[in-house]
Amino acid sequence: MNRNPYLFEAALKYGLRGGNLDFTTSTTPEFLADGEIECGKATKLCLDAGINISQITFTSDGQGSLPEYDQEGNFKGVKLGKCKTLYEAVKKGIIEENLRLEEIIKVITSNPATIFKLKGKGFIERGFDADLVILDKNLDIDSVFALGQIMVKNKVAVVKGTFEK
Repeated sequence: MNRNPYLFEAALKYGLRGGNLDFTTSTTPEFLADGEIECGKATKLCLDAGINISQITFTSDGQGSLPEYDQEGNFKGVKLGKCKTLYEAVKKGIIEENLRLEEIIKVITSNPATIFKLKGKGFIERGFDADLVILDKNLDIDSVFALGQIMVKNKVAVVKGTFEK
């Protein structure tokens, strides 16, 4: 809903009527030049308009296809979307839009879990999956736990997925 200003304006109206809004974090310089609104800025505009943070989610094309076009709009190929764009967008929202960490983090944690009814996800509670991200003082990811297992330790991936080198 942040891919262009026209869609974003419609999203604002929808959000003010109580609808949930999703902003994509998988972007390119070309999309931004064509009017895509960065997630942090889109979130700030929504909050300023009176939309509740609980209505907002960020998604990436993480590990999925991200089409690439030339300047004339012709399809060039497909890139791989990155999951890391989720946290990068949250961090950018904190730094560039002065959004509070304890609020904006919800767009990639508790909000999607609640909206999509993901049991055992999105909250730090007894019986939940123990998915945690530990940040350093610069808001960089230091450690990651998923399903209670260490995945990143001291900024180094301990477990790597299919698409990681």
